[in-house]
Amino acid sequence: MRVAVVGAGIAGLAAARRLRSDGIESVVFEKSRGVGGRAATRRIGDYTFDHGATSVAPRHTKIENVLLYELDTTDLVEVSKPIWTHGSGRVAPGDPRGHLQRFCYSKGLNTLGKLLAEGLDVRQEVKVEGLARQGSGYVVEGEHFDAVVLTPPLPQVTVLLDSLGESRQFDKVFYRSCISVMLGYGVEADLPYFATIDPDQRMPLAWLSVESVKCPGSRAPQGKTAIVAQMSADYSKWNLDHADDRIVNDVLVDIERLLGKQFETPEVACVHRWRYSQPETTAAFDSVNRPGSTLIIAGDGVAQGRIEHAYESGLAAAERLIGEHK
Repeated sequence: MRVAVVGAGIAGLAAARRLRSDGIESVVFEKSRGVGGRAATRRIGDYTFDHGATSVAPRHTKIENVLLYELDTTDLVEVSKPIWTHGSGRVAPGDPRGHLQRFCYSKGLNTLGKLLAEGLDVRQEVKVEGLARQGSGYVVEGEHFDAVVLTPPLPQVTVLLDSLGESRQFDKVFYRSCISVMLGYGVEADLPYFATIDPDQRMPLAWLSVESVKCPGSRAPQGKTAIVAQMSADYSKWNLDHADDRIVNDVLVDIERLLGKQFETPEVACVHRWRYSQPETTAAFDSVNRPGSTLIIAGDGVAQGRIEHAYESGLAAAERLIGEHK
């Protein structure tokens, strides 16, 4: 069996790794230059930002063993400080009972995708815009495959299904967007937490990750601070297409309020828009993927919007193919 995997995010890489472990050939097609999806990292000058997912919390899921024992742990860092809250516009300690073991990588969270992709046939900067049937299999980018695993956000999966004249039951799955703002400051933040969250999503700023506290010594030069500010679903929805300068100015209002006037003016600022950040609702994997099908849908639309769940959905897709078609 030969399998095409569309998308080199965490779900797609998990599927390809699991197929390889059973001796099944796969090709992973990825439209961007990188791998790992929202486990993404950007470097601006001397600053390093995880501007999608900012850490991994294995939560005793299947990715835990992979993260800690199968992959190279040279650059793996356990996050030592907790998450506090800023829901009232003031920073306050969070509930210690909610503290989870979290990890990042000293060189950036995109290290996870790179490690998962090692040894796989990943074709980067290839955008799959349609599929075709050929006998009992499929043609993807001019090559024949016996099965296909689709892992993009479900609105993009719908376009690929339409090219085959197929549909699946996930029309009630909706995604929220997220604007992520990367900021580098010429002053140092000495804080008892690495991130804050607005649990009620009442402020424009939903999540503040102080990258240089999360992963000391690797995200900003000594005496400086790297921050990733992620905006609420409502703010992101209504401001997604607004100019970068306007978004940065809005973010700075909240950051100055939370961290003080010394964080009024950053040295660097950059905006990234995640149009399909996380699903607000999801479809059940088994209801979307009919028994016996060689076209399997995985990813956060049939799981949840976290790295560990995306990984498990990729495993489930591979195991479905192995169990039914090998």
